Amino acid sequence: MSGIQFIGISFALVGILTNFFLATEARQRKALEVDFLPKTGILVWISRIMIGLLFLYSGFVKANDYVGFAYKLEEYFIVFGQDFPGLKGFFDFFIPMAEPLAWFISVFEMALAVAILVGWNMNLTAWLSMLMMIFFTVLTGYSHFTGAVADCGCFGDAMKIEPWESFLKDIILTVMLVPIFLLRKSIKPFPSQKLAAWLTGGAFLLSGIFSYYCHEHLPMIDYRAYKVGADLKICTTVIPEGEDFPACPDWGQFYDEYPLFEGKVLMVIAYDALHADPEDLQASQQLAQSLEGSGITVYGATQTSRSKMGPEVIEPNGLTYPFTYMDVKVLKTMVRANPGYMLLNDGVILGKWHANDIPDRAALEARFP
Repeated sequence: MSGIQFIGISFALVGILTNFFLATEARQRKALEVDFLPKTGILVWISRIMIGLLFLYSGFVKANDYVGFAYKLEEYFIVFGQDFPGLKGFFDFFIPMAEPLAWFISVFEMALAVAILVGWNMNLTAWLSMLMMIFFTVLTGYSHFTGAVADCGCFGDAMKIEPWESFLKDIILTVMLVPIFLLRKSIKPFPSQKLAAWLTGGAFLLSGIFSYYCHEHLPMIDYRAYKVGADLKICTTVIPEGEDFPACPDWGQFYDEYPLFEGKVLMVIAYDALHADPEDLQASQQLAQSLEGSGITVYGATQTSRSKMGPEVIEPNGLTYPFTYMDVKVLKTMVRANPGYMLLNDGVILGKWHANDIPDRAALEARFP
């Protein structure tokens, strides 16, 4: 039994037992208040801790990389627009709002987790929790039954689970929330209403700052295949069955033009070069010039068409380093920035930077063994 299966079974058992004791004790005592239901009260506490910790983890991995979560939301909006043509305009409206929505959902989930744990305004907290779980259950159920979206993005890139697992997870969490929802008016804040309010508000503020920081730099924890230390040459070779290797999708087929896996290479990754900040692109050119004679070769990578790159990007910004053209999903997965930087040594990733943290020659040279 895997760890995920064990956790899932544990959550399911707690949910079933809590509902069972609630039904039994409430009928015997003819009351629906947690103070009069001792066994149910203990299980409700356990449920709150389990749900709160799960929401914290789920919110954290989203807040750590809410740009990646935004890509998943965009995918949902596009799929829904295709599957429900009559509502296409409605879903198209939300596509450009995917990033702020992703930020809010991730931060809201972490604040909601703290609210559940400390019992802040449980009438409101229970309603918000139940509505959120119903919404996500419908979403993951749609993914499961239609196969339209392969991964819900529930745990970002930290934990990949199948659509049916996501759907089952949401059903279990909804079942666990039922007793909390029914007893919401009798659940008291801990240690006090005022402190619980401060803790919940503080969680929203701190998680919002954390998420914004990761957006303006890079995710604090990189859960993707293109993390520092990954050997990308492995992804271009045939791997013997059963051996572990980084899951670098379609890496090799886009790199026939330049020897990216040979020697010291700095990649300037701008998946949408047309909308990259000109100052950031010009800074990349200055960095490329400063690296002359260092032995570090600079290549650009983009999905922007060749016909537009020259007159609209390369010439206006005075870029002299060559570009390779790649799949946008691969580029977005490499670095959560436009542009961003990835340093390779014979195909091994030595470092990654956001355009806001552009390295200098000394910082790059220091990365090589």
